[in-house]
Amino acid sequence: MEESKKVLKQFSHLEFIEFESYDSQWLQVFNAPLEQFSLIDSEPTYSKSVGDSNEAHISWFESSLNFLKEKKEWLILVPNCPLPIWANVKVLNFSKAVEELWQTSESHNFIITDKSSGTLAQIFSVEKNYEIHIAKCDVNTIEQKNP
Repeated sequence: MEESKKVLKQFSHLEFIEFESYDSQWLQVFNAPLEQFSLIDSEPTYSKSVGDSNEAHISWFESSLNFLKEKKEWLILVPNCPLPIWANVKVLNFSKAVEELWQTSESHNFIITDKSSGTLAQIFSVEKNYEIHIAKCDVNTIEQKNP
C-alpha cells in the first residue's frame, strides 16, 4: 500500500480520494471485461502503431478516451505496483491526467473506469501497437453511495 501512495503522490492532475476495497462490487463487475481484454485474440476498440511521437500518442489517447472528458472522478489501477491496487481519484485536468498516467506507467499500461456509467478503458502495449480496449458494464445492481 505504501508504494501505491508514493505513486499517487506523483500525480498533480489526479487527486487521491480513497482506495477501493479488494472485495468491492465494482471490481467484481469490471473483472470480466478486463479478463477478456487480456486474451490473445481479443479485439481492441482502437489500435495504433508504436512509431509516432509521444505527443501524438497522448493526443490519440485523449481523443479515444473523450467519453471520460467530463467525468470528475475515476477509479484507476495504480500503475507500477506489484499487486493490483485500485484508487478512486478526482480528475483535475482530463488531458494532463491521461498524460500523467501514460508517463508514470513503466509498462505503458493503465486502466481507467467510470463508476457512474460503468465504462472502463484499458490502454496497453502489444508487440508493435498500442491498444485501447473499452467496455461498458451493467452497474445497475451495485449500491451507489455517490454515482
